[in-house]
Amino acid sequence: QTAFYGWKEFSKAKKGETVFVTSGGGAVGSMVIQLAKLEGLKVIATAGSDEKVDFMKSIGADVAFNYKTTDTAEVLAKEGPIDMNAEWLQVKLLLISKSRRCHNLTKRTGYANGFKPINNLFSVITKAISMNGVNVPILAPKYFMEFFTTVPALVASGELKYSEEVTDGLESVGDVLLGLQKGENKAKSVVKVADN
Repeated sequence: QTAFYGWKEFSKAKKGETVFVTSGGGAVGSMVIQLAKLEGLKVIATAGSDEKVDFMKSIGADVAFNYKTTDTAEVLAKEGPIDMNAEWLQVKLLLISKSRRCHNLTKRTGYANGFKPINNLFSVITKAISMNGVNVPILAPKYFMEFFTTVPALVASGELKYSEEVTDGLESVGDVLLGLQKGENKAKSVVKVADN
């Protein structure tokens, strides 16, 4: 729902634009990739493992790369300009084109860097960037019904793909959450607490 609500509310996507999606191998980022492709955008996506890069390619990313082994600035210089970004705030502010849109879809920006201050926030002014944060409870009244009338049908038809990483047992919740925050998950993390 995070990706869908944020995309509907803030993307203002236009066919032919280019979106840069960081954390594209995760649940939110992978949904953004697919929503962007459904609307005719070019998608450049990044993640922190080659396995996640393969997954992003399989769901339609036009350009997918591992940010740990590839220079992000080089890729964006070659494949840009970037009209819209989804995820990592620090990187987005450095690399986004002037007068573009920036959407922070998850809380991971803070967890991933220990809540360090953003160094280049002045770029919002100098590049005339529109920036939005996605708050699911605030947007739910507006998009809840549309999500449930649209997304399940797209999943059933195969137009939207997802993957789950299921872990058994309530005792594993701490490890699953830690892995999620470290970016070790390879899909939507699900903890199965019982068979019934």
